[in-house]
Amino acid sequence: MSIALQTAPVYPFNLDGPLCPLLNNAELLAAFYADDTLRHGIKSFCKKTVWPGKPVVSFAINPEKLQELMLSLFNTPAARATLSRQSEAGHGVYLNDAIWQWFITTNPTLDEWVSGYCHDIKGKSFIKPESLEKLLTDFQKKSPTADTVTQFACVVLAFAMVQPDDRHRLGETFLSAFPEYAEKFCGSKAPATR
Repeated sequence: MSIALQTAPVYPFNLDGPLCPLLNNAELLAAFYADDTLRHGIKSFCKKTVWPGKPVVSFAINPEKLQELMLSLFNTPAARATLSRQSEAGHGVYLNDAIWQWFITTNPTLDEWVSGYCHDIKGKSFIKPESLEKLLTDFQKKSPTADTVTQFACVVLAFAMVQPDDRHRLGETFLSAFPEYAEKFCGSKAPATR
């Protein structure tokens, strides 16, 4: 049985949806942006940018308030789109790049291994669904820890963010290897296909 993500109501599988449950976590978002440069950039974006439903911002933003703002930002499609455009223009770091930087720091060995299955286009890493399938087969043979699988899941979601044409296949490929992540990817019981 496989999991179908075409009808998943959450981002990155639905570009207009809220964050998928795995990423919809204030502490995890803060970890992605823990590097001083990234934290400063996201804090500046949150101070200067208006989006629907944005929490009230005072002059000083403490870590808890920044986490609240990031949850609001990444759960609001219009705010995500604004940050994405600014990131593409070199003014800020979008979530997929923050995840990669976190991954490189958190698990450099796995990052190096995953990078071996990617192809580079203009300095950015991309992965084909077929390459991800091979990578997952090899990855499972290593009997990874739960933390390592979660780190890898975050990277797959980052790929889905920058590969909109492949986003469903990438997620479905990951879930075929780790079906226990279905609710973390989909937001509810994932629809199954036969």
